[in-house]
Amino acid sequence: MMKLTIPNEQLAEAAQWAQRAIPGNPPVPVLAGMLIEAADGQLTLTGYDYYRSARATEVCDVAEPGRTLVPGKVLTDLVRAFPKTKTTTLALEGTDLSLSCGTTHITLPTLPVEDYPSLPTVPAASGTIDGAALAQAATRVAVAACTEESLPFLTGVEFTLTDDQLVLSATDRYAFHVAHVPWKPGPKTKTKSKDEPLTDGKVVVPADVVRDAARILADTDRASLTLTANQFAVSAPGRAATGGIIEGELPGYTALFPTEFQAVATTSTEALTTAIRHITPLMGKADPMLLDFADGQITVRAGTDDSGRGRDQVDATLDGDPLSVAFNPHLLLKTLQQVDGPVVQMGFTAPTRPVLLHAPDQADTFRGLVMPVRLHNGTTQPTP
Repeated sequence: MMKLTIPNEQLAEAAQWAQRAIPGNPPVPVLAGMLIEAADGQLTLTGYDYYRSARATEVCDVAEPGRTLVPGKVLTDLVRAFPKTKTTTLALEGTDLSLSCGTTHITLPTLPVEDYPSLPTVPAASGTIDGAALAQAATRVAVAACTEESLPFLTGVEFTLTDDQLVLSATDRYAFHVAHVPWKPGPKTKTKSKDEPLTDGKVVVPADVVRDAARILADTDRASLTLTANQFAVSAPGRAATGGIIEGELPGYTALFPTEFQAVATTSTEALTTAIRHITPLMGKADPMLLDFADGQITVRAGTDDSGRGRDQVDATLDGDPLSVAFNPHLLLKTLQQVDGPVVQMGFTAPTRPVLLHAPDQADTFRGLVMPVRLHNGTTQPTP
Protein backbone atom coordinates (compact mmCIF):
# COMPACT_ATOMS: atom_id res chain seq x y z
CA MET A 1 0.00 0.00 0.00
CA MET A 2 0.98 3.61 -0.47
CA LYS A 3 -0.96 6.80 0.14
CA LEU A 4 0.09 10.44 0.23
CA THR A 5 -1.25 13.97 -0.27
CA ILE A 6 0.75 16.80 -1.77
CA PRO A 7 0.09 20.30 -3.20
CA ASN A 8 -0.26 19.78 -6.92
CA GLU A 9 2.12 22.58 -7.87
CA GLN A 10 4.91 20.77 -6.02
CA LEU A 11 3.91 17.44 -7.56
CA ALA A 12 3.87 18.86 -11.09
CA GLU A 13 7.30 20.49 -10.71
CA ALA A 14 8.79 17.29 -9.30
CA ALA A 15 7.30 15.16 -12.08
CA GLN A 16 8.57 17.53 -14.77
CA TRP A 17 12.07 17.28 -13.36
CA ALA A 18 12.09 13.47 -13.11
CA GLN A 19 10.59 13.19 -16.60
CA ARG A 20 13.75 14.72 -18.09
CA ALA A 21 15.62 11.43 -17.68
CA ILE A 22 12.87 9.20 -19.07
CA PRO A 23 13.61 8.30 -22.71
CA GLY A 24 11.07 8.99 -25.43
CA ASN A 25 11.72 5.58 -26.98
CA PRO A 26 12.84 3.39 -24.08
CA PRO A 27 14.95 0.33 -24.94
CA VAL A 28 12.88 -1.68 -22.47
CA PRO A 29 9.29 -0.87 -21.36
CA VAL A 30 10.15 -0.48 -17.69
CA LEU A 31 12.34 2.58 -18.45
CA ALA A 32 9.21 4.46 -19.53
CA GLY A 33 8.26 4.40 -15.88
CA MET A 34 8.66 7.01 -13.17
CA LEU A 35 9.58 5.60 -9.79
CA ILE A 36 7.40 6.90 -6.96
CA GLU A 37 8.62 6.50 -3.37
CA ALA A 38 6.86 7.81 -0.27
CA ALA A 39 8.39 7.66 3.21
CA ASP A 40 9.23 9.84 6.19
CA GLY A 41 7.08 12.75 5.07
CA GLN A 42 8.66 12.94 1.63
CA LEU A 43 7.76 12.04 -1.94
CA THR A 44 10.61 11.14 -4.32
CA LEU A 45 10.09 10.87 -8.08
CA THR A 46 12.85 9.40 -10.25
CA GLY A 47 13.49 8.95 -13.95
CA TYR A 48 16.37 6.85 -15.28
CA ASP A 49 17.56 5.56 -18.65
CA TYR A 50 20.86 3.80 -17.77
CA TYR A 51 22.63 6.90 -19.10
CA ARG A 52 21.37 9.57 -16.71
CA SER A 53 18.97 9.97 -13.82
CA ALA A 54 16.86 12.81 -12.45
CA ARG A 55 15.43 12.75 -8.94
CA ALA A 56 13.05 15.19 -7.25
CA THR A 57 12.05 15.18 -3.57
CA GLU A 58 9.17 17.13 -2.05
CA VAL A 59 7.68 17.32 1.43
CA CYS A 60 4.22 15.76 1.61
CA ASP A 61 1.73 14.12 3.95
CA VAL A 62 2.47 10.37 3.86
CA ALA A 63 -0.38 8.28 5.24
CA GLU A 64 1.08 4.97 4.03
CA PRO A 65 4.71 4.62 2.89
CA GLY A 66 5.46 2.61 -0.23
CA ARG A 67 6.85 2.64 -3.74
CA THR A 68 5.50 1.99 -7.20
CA LEU A 69 6.25 2.59 -10.89
CA VAL A 70 3.90 4.27 -13.36
CA PRO A 71 4.18 5.53 -16.96
CA GLY A 72 6.20 8.74 -16.48
CA LYS A 73 4.98 10.86 -19.36
CA VAL A 74 1.33 10.10 -18.62
CA LEU A 75 1.75 11.00 -14.95
CA THR A 76 3.57 14.21 -15.80
CA ASP A 77 0.96 15.31 -18.35
CA LEU A 78 -1.86 14.56 -15.92
CA VAL A 79 -0.53 16.48 -12.93
CA ARG A 80 0.53 19.42 -15.10
CA ALA A 81 -3.10 19.76 -16.16
CA PHE A 82 -4.42 19.60 -12.59
CA PRO A 83 -5.17 22.96 -10.86
CA LYS A 84 -2.01 24.32 -9.21
CA THR A 85 -3.92 25.53 -6.17
CA LYS A 86 -5.38 22.09 -5.36
CA THR A 87 -3.85 19.14 -3.54
CA THR A 88 -3.50 15.72 -5.11
CA THR A 89 -3.85 12.39 -3.37
CA LEU A 90 -1.96 9.40 -4.71
CA ALA A 91 -3.00 5.97 -3.48
CA LEU A 92 -1.78 2.55 -4.53
CA GLU A 93 -4.72 0.17 -4.81
CA GLY A 94 -3.64 -3.30 -5.83
CA THR A 95 -1.88 -2.95 -9.18
CA ASP A 96 -3.32 0.51 -9.91
CA LEU A 97 -2.38 3.99 -8.77
CA SER A 98 -5.29 6.37 -8.20
CA LEU A 99 -4.90 10.13 -8.42
CA SER A 100 -7.53 12.47 -7.00
CA CYS A 101 -7.41 16.25 -7.44
CA GLY A 102 -10.58 18.22 -6.82
CA THR A 103 -13.33 16.64 -8.90
CA THR A 104 -10.84 14.72 -11.07
CA HIS A 105 -10.16 11.03 -10.39
CA ILE A 106 -7.68 9.04 -12.46
CA THR A 107 -6.60 5.39 -12.30
CA LEU A 108 -3.24 4.43 -13.76
CA PRO A 109 -1.90 0.91 -14.26
CA THR A 110 1.46 0.33 -12.64
CA LEU A 111 4.59 -1.22 -14.11
CA PRO A 112 6.53 -4.04 -12.39
CA VAL A 113 8.64 -2.07 -9.90
CA GLU A 114 10.76 -5.14 -9.17
CA ASP A 115 12.08 -4.95 -12.77
CA TYR A 116 13.22 -1.35 -12.43
CA PRO A 117 17.04 -1.09 -12.56
CA SER A 118 19.09 -0.10 -9.55
CA LEU A 119 19.88 3.60 -9.56
CA PRO A 120 23.50 4.79 -9.65
CA THR A 121 25.15 5.34 -6.29
CA VAL A 122 26.70 8.78 -6.02
CA PRO A 123 29.99 8.91 -4.11
CA ALA A 124 31.04 11.78 -1.87
CA ALA A 125 31.04 15.22 -3.48
CA SER A 126 34.12 16.49 -5.29
CA GLY A 127 33.32 19.90 -3.87
CA THR A 128 30.75 22.65 -3.39
CA ILE A 129 29.91 25.55 -5.66
CA ASP A 130 27.51 28.45 -6.08
CA GLY A 131 24.73 26.74 -7.99
CA ALA A 132 23.55 29.83 -9.83
CA ALA A 133 27.08 30.65 -11.00
CA LEU A 134 27.62 27.10 -12.25
CA ALA A 135 24.21 27.13 -13.97
CA GLN A 136 25.05 30.34 -15.82
CA ALA A 137 28.47 29.08 -16.89
CA ALA A 138 27.09 25.71 -17.97
CA THR A 139 24.34 27.30 -20.06
CA ARG A 140 26.72 29.71 -21.79
CA VAL A 141 29.27 27.02 -22.60
CA ALA A 142 26.99 24.11 -23.53
CA VAL A 143 25.50 25.96 -26.53
CA ALA A 144 28.87 25.62 -28.26
CA ALA A 145 28.94 21.82 -27.99
CA CYS A 146 28.74 19.81 -31.19
CA THR A 147 25.48 18.06 -32.07
CA GLU A 148 26.98 15.57 -34.54
CA GLU A 149 26.87 12.08 -33.05
CA SER A 150 29.73 11.06 -35.33
CA LEU A 151 31.98 13.25 -33.14
CA PRO A 152 30.93 12.08 -29.66
CA PHE A 153 33.88 13.61 -27.80
CA LEU A 154 32.83 17.06 -29.07
CA THR A 155 29.22 16.69 -27.86
CA GLY A 156 30.21 17.34 -24.25
CA VAL A 157 31.36 20.06 -21.91
CA GLU A 158 34.84 19.61 -20.52
CA PHE A 159 35.27 20.30 -16.80
CA THR A 160 38.82 21.17 -15.75
CA LEU A 161 39.22 21.10 -11.97
CA THR A 162 41.78 23.31 -10.23
CA ASP A 163 42.36 24.24 -6.59
CA ASP A 164 39.98 27.20 -6.72
CA GLN A 165 38.14 27.15 -10.06
CA LEU A 166 36.18 25.01 -12.45
CA VAL A 167 36.89 25.76 -16.08
CA LEU A 168 34.08 24.73 -18.46
CA SER A 169 34.73 24.54 -22.20
CA ALA A 170 32.96 23.27 -25.32
CA THR A 171 33.37 23.47 -29.08
CA ASP A 172 31.75 22.39 -32.33
CA ARG A 173 34.97 23.25 -34.27
CA TYR A 174 33.54 26.61 -35.39
CA ALA A 175 32.93 28.22 -32.00
CA PHE A 176 34.69 27.68 -28.69
CA HIS A 177 33.21 28.82 -25.36
CA VAL A 178 35.09 28.93 -22.05
CA ALA A 179 33.83 29.95 -18.61
CA HIS A 180 35.43 30.03 -15.15
CA VAL A 181 33.55 29.43 -11.88
CA PRO A 182 35.02 29.57 -8.35
CA TRP A 183 34.48 26.42 -6.29
CA LYS A 184 35.61 24.76 -3.08
CA PRO A 185 37.02 21.28 -3.69
CA GLY A 186 36.77 18.58 -1.06
CA PRO A 187 39.71 16.67 0.41
CA LYS A 188 41.99 15.05 -2.14
CA THR A 189 41.68 11.27 -2.31
CA LYS A 190 44.72 9.04 -2.13
CA THR A 191 43.33 6.20 -4.25
CA LYS A 192 42.91 6.33 -8.03
CA SER A 193 39.70 4.33 -8.27
CA LYS A 194 37.35 5.29 -11.10
CA ASP A 195 34.60 5.72 -8.51
CA GLU A 196 36.55 8.16 -6.33
CA PRO A 197 35.48 11.82 -6.50
CA LEU A 198 37.94 13.94 -8.46
CA THR A 199 39.27 17.25 -7.17
CA ASP A 200 41.65 17.85 -10.05
CA GLY A 201 42.04 16.74 -13.66
CA LYS A 202 39.58 16.82 -16.59
CA VAL A 203 36.37 15.03 -17.56
CA VAL A 204 33.93 15.54 -20.44
CA VAL A 205 30.23 15.54 -19.52
CA PRO A 206 27.47 15.19 -22.16
CA ALA A 207 26.07 18.63 -22.96
CA ASP A 208 22.45 17.58 -22.43
CA VAL A 209 23.30 16.38 -18.91
CA VAL A 210 25.00 19.70 -18.23
CA ARG A 211 21.97 21.64 -19.48
CA ASP A 212 19.64 19.66 -17.22
CA ALA A 213 21.94 20.28 -14.27
CA ALA A 214 21.83 24.01 -15.00
CA ARG A 215 18.05 23.97 -14.71
CA ILE A 216 18.05 22.72 -11.13
CA LEU A 217 20.92 24.95 -10.02
CA ALA A 218 19.70 28.28 -11.39
CA ASP A 219 18.22 29.47 -8.07
CA THR A 220 20.61 27.65 -5.74
CA ASP A 221 23.23 29.37 -3.62
CA ARG A 222 25.08 26.20 -2.68
CA ALA A 223 25.22 22.93 -4.58
CA SER A 224 27.26 19.76 -4.38
CA LEU A 225 29.14 18.60 -7.46
CA THR A 226 30.56 15.11 -7.97
CA LEU A 227 32.88 14.19 -10.81
CA THR A 228 34.50 10.78 -11.15
CA ALA A 229 36.11 8.98 -14.06
CA ASN A 230 32.68 7.43 -14.74
CA GLN A 231 30.04 9.79 -13.41
CA PHE A 232 28.79 13.36 -13.12
CA ALA A 233 26.32 14.34 -10.41
CA VAL A 234 24.86 17.52 -8.97
CA SER A 235 22.53 17.93 -6.03
CA ALA A 236 20.65 20.88 -4.58
CA PRO A 237 17.80 20.99 -2.06
CA GLY A 238 15.09 18.67 -3.38
CA ARG A 239 16.75 17.95 -6.74
CA ALA A 240 19.53 15.70 -8.01
CA ALA A 241 20.85 14.56 -11.37
CA THR A 242 23.47 12.10 -12.57
CA GLY A 243 24.99 11.34 -15.94
CA GLY A 244 27.77 9.41 -17.61
CA ILE A 245 31.15 10.64 -18.80
CA ILE A 246 32.39 10.83 -22.39
CA GLU A 247 35.78 9.28 -23.02
CA GLY A 248 38.43 11.58 -24.45
CA GLU A 249 39.40 15.24 -24.18
CA LEU A 250 38.52 18.35 -26.12
CA PRO A 251 41.19 20.01 -28.25
CA GLY A 252 43.40 22.29 -26.19
CA TYR A 253 42.00 25.79 -26.38
CA THR A 254 44.77 27.83 -24.76
CA ALA A 255 46.72 28.25 -27.99
CA LEU A 256 43.56 29.07 -29.96
CA PHE A 257 42.58 32.11 -27.90
CA PRO A 258 44.62 35.13 -29.00
CA THR A 259 46.16 37.46 -26.44
CA GLU A 260 47.35 40.17 -28.82
CA PHE A 261 45.10 41.91 -31.34
CA GLN A 262 45.43 44.04 -34.45
CA ALA A 263 42.05 45.63 -33.73
CA VAL A 264 39.43 45.67 -30.95
CA ALA A 265 35.83 46.78 -31.58
CA THR A 266 33.48 47.75 -28.75
CA THR A 267 29.73 48.09 -29.19
CA SER A 268 26.31 47.50 -27.64
CA THR A 269 25.57 43.79 -27.29
CA GLU A 270 21.85 44.32 -27.86
CA ALA A 271 22.27 46.70 -30.79
CA LEU A 272 24.62 44.36 -32.66
CA THR A 273 22.37 41.37 -31.98
CA THR A 274 19.36 43.28 -33.29
CA ALA A 275 21.17 44.43 -36.43
CA ILE A 276 22.23 40.89 -37.28
CA ARG A 277 18.66 39.66 -36.84
CA HIS A 278 17.35 42.42 -39.10
CA ILE A 279 19.44 41.14 -42.01
CA THR A 280 19.38 37.37 -41.43
CA PRO A 281 15.98 36.73 -43.17
CA LEU A 282 17.56 37.72 -46.49
CA MET A 283 20.16 34.97 -46.28
CA GLY A 284 20.32 31.41 -47.47
CA LYS A 285 21.69 28.71 -45.20
CA ALA A 286 25.26 28.99 -46.53
CA ASP A 287 25.34 32.74 -47.20
CA PRO A 288 27.91 34.84 -45.33
CA MET A 289 27.15 38.02 -43.43
CA LEU A 290 29.75 40.79 -43.71
CA LEU A 291 30.55 43.09 -40.83
CA ASP A 292 32.54 46.21 -41.70
CA PHE A 293 34.33 47.59 -38.64
CA ALA A 294 35.36 51.25 -38.52
CA ASP A 295 35.80 53.74 -35.74
CA GLY A 296 32.33 55.09 -35.07
CA GLN A 297 30.23 52.26 -36.44
CA ILE A 298 29.81 48.65 -37.50
CA THR A 299 27.95 48.05 -40.75
CA VAL A 300 26.15 44.70 -41.04
CA ARG A 301 25.35 43.69 -44.61
CA ALA A 302 24.24 40.59 -46.52
CA GLY A 303 22.01 39.31 -49.29
CA THR A 304 22.05 38.72 -53.04
CA ASP A 305 20.32 40.18 -56.08
CA ASP A 306 17.94 37.21 -56.06
CA SER A 307 17.02 37.26 -52.36
CA GLY A 308 17.39 40.97 -51.70
CA ARG A 309 20.13 42.96 -50.05
CA GLY A 310 20.19 44.73 -46.74
CA ARG A 311 22.37 46.53 -44.26
CA ASP A 312 22.16 47.97 -40.79
CA GLN A 313 24.52 50.02 -38.66
CA VAL A 314 25.37 50.26 -34.98
CA ASP A 315 27.55 52.71 -33.10
CA ALA A 316 30.96 51.33 -32.13
CA THR A 317 34.52 52.27 -31.31
CA LEU A 318 37.48 50.65 -33.02
CA ASP A 319 41.00 50.55 -31.66
CA GLY A 320 43.00 49.64 -34.76
CA ASP A 321 42.65 49.76 -38.54
CA PRO A 322 39.26 49.29 -40.24
CA LEU A 323 38.52 45.76 -41.44
CA SER A 324 35.75 43.57 -42.89
CA VAL A 325 35.00 40.11 -41.53
CA ALA A 326 32.55 37.51 -42.89
CA PHE A 327 30.55 35.37 -40.46
CA ASN A 328 27.98 32.64 -40.36
CA PRO A 329 25.37 34.81 -38.57
CA HIS A 330 23.95 31.91 -36.58
CA LEU A 331 27.37 31.05 -35.16
CA LEU A 332 28.04 34.68 -34.31
CA LEU A 333 24.66 35.12 -32.62
CA LYS A 334 25.14 31.92 -30.62
CA THR A 335 28.20 33.38 -28.97
CA LEU A 336 27.02 36.98 -28.84
CA GLN A 337 23.91 35.96 -26.89
CA GLN A 338 26.08 34.45 -24.14
CA VAL A 339 27.92 37.69 -23.41
CA ASP A 340 26.64 38.83 -20.02
CA GLY A 341 26.66 42.58 -20.25
CA PRO A 342 25.40 45.57 -22.22
CA VAL A 343 28.73 45.97 -24.03
CA VAL A 344 30.73 43.44 -26.05
CA GLN A 345 34.33 43.59 -27.15
CA MET A 346 35.48 41.82 -30.30
CA GLY A 347 39.20 41.19 -30.74
CA PHE A 348 40.71 40.58 -34.20
CA THR A 349 44.10 39.33 -35.31
CA ALA A 350 43.18 39.05 -39.02
CA PRO A 351 39.92 38.98 -41.05
CA THR A 352 40.11 35.20 -41.46
CA ARG A 353 41.36 34.27 -37.99
CA PRO A 354 39.24 33.45 -34.91
CA VAL A 355 37.49 36.40 -33.29
CA LEU A 356 37.36 36.72 -29.50
CA LEU A 357 34.15 37.98 -27.86
CA HIS A 358 33.59 38.90 -24.21
CA ALA A 359 32.25 41.66 -22.02
CA PRO A 360 34.84 44.28 -21.03
CA ASP A 361 36.96 43.08 -18.08
CA GLN A 362 35.09 39.74 -18.02
CA ALA A 363 37.32 37.55 -20.17
CA ASP A 364 38.18 35.55 -17.04
CA THR A 365 34.47 34.80 -16.47
CA PHE A 366 33.30 33.96 -20.01
CA ARG A 367 34.85 34.28 -23.44
CA GLY A 368 33.86 32.91 -26.80
CA LEU A 369 35.84 32.31 -29.95
CA VAL A 370 34.04 32.42 -33.32
CA MET A 371 35.57 31.25 -36.58
CA PRO A 372 34.95 33.68 -39.48
CA VAL A 373 33.88 32.54 -42.91
CA ARG A 374 36.59 32.56 -45.56
CA LEU A 375 35.36 33.87 -48.89
CA HIS A 376 36.86 31.82 -51.72
CA ASN A 377 35.81 31.77 -55.38
CA GLY A 378 32.30 32.89 -54.57
CA THR A 379 31.76 30.14 -51.97
CA THR A 380 31.94 30.17 -48.21
CA GLN A 381 33.81 27.82 -45.94
CA PRO A 382 34.22 27.93 -42.18
CA THR A 383 37.79 28.73 -41.22
CA PRO A 384 39.31 25.66 -39.53
